[in-house]
Amino acid sequence: MKKITLLILIGFMINACSSDDNNNSSDYREYITKNSNVPAIHFMPEEVYAGTDALRPSVLKLKLITEEEFPCINYGISTTVFAKGNELIVRFDKIAEPGVCFTAIGPAISYINLPENTDKITFINRDKIDQYSIDINAQKIAITPIEKHFTTSLYNKTFRIPINSFAYLCGTNKNNTQIYNDFYALIKQNPDFTEFEFEGEGRIPYPETTSGNWVNHATRFFKYKDAQEFNKLAIILNNYSAENIEKNSGVSISIYGWNNIKFHSWIEN
Repeated sequence: MKKITLLILIGFMINACSSDDNNNSSDYREYITKNSNVPAIHFMPEEVYAGTDALRPSVLKLKLITEEEFPCINYGISTTVFAKGNELIVRFDKIAEPGVCFTAIGPAISYINLPENTDKITFINRDKIDQYSIDINAQKIAITPIEKHFTTSLYNKTFRIPINSFAYLCGTNKNNTQIYNDFYALIKQNPDFTEFEFEGEGRIPYPETTSGNWVNHATRFFKYKDAQEFNKLAIILNNYSAENIEKNSGVSISIYGWNNIKFHSWIEN
């Protein structure tokens, strides 16, 4: 009798689990297709500028990256995107081969718009459904998995780019590391600039160091009140570079503004 009761209870549990799965699939039946054929996906929120030289604030997007690498670095991911209230539904359709191959191995990458009012993301790949809750505010984006099978969130938390902020990046050789501190001191002299740090856990939206230099120094972050004071950094950097940095010396200084304005030591700004 005990064995029969135990079997009945196990049967109820299996049916309940199956019912939950079916209910989840049935909620998204109209979005599911059997033609989807996309490998495992990594994703992350990213603030993207409309163009290389677009002097305007960034737009929030979701970056999709395949775990698998392909023979051309410019493979894409075809998706169909739906909005259901504050829920963003992303159906993966296929890997998109480029018309012209950029011959380097890399993952397929695509971007989709991420509305600021989104509080849930659902990914659909054939009959697989992954879901995440997402909290978006002016300071940070937080992502929490609900159910996942083929997707991975690269960062649980991502900082937003603060308005009226900029990043100071500097890379040097081993024998002239003082350049990093010297130009940092010039920035600090301006009372309009306030240095700050991104506090707590999260991916920082600015580069955290330079890359490719003998010494890649840590990035410093500032906020400003007057845009004209920020723009003056272009002339200050031009003058400093002319007096202190030899061309092709392996030393680089960059200023990255929150609205995609950039100043570099190796060009006339």
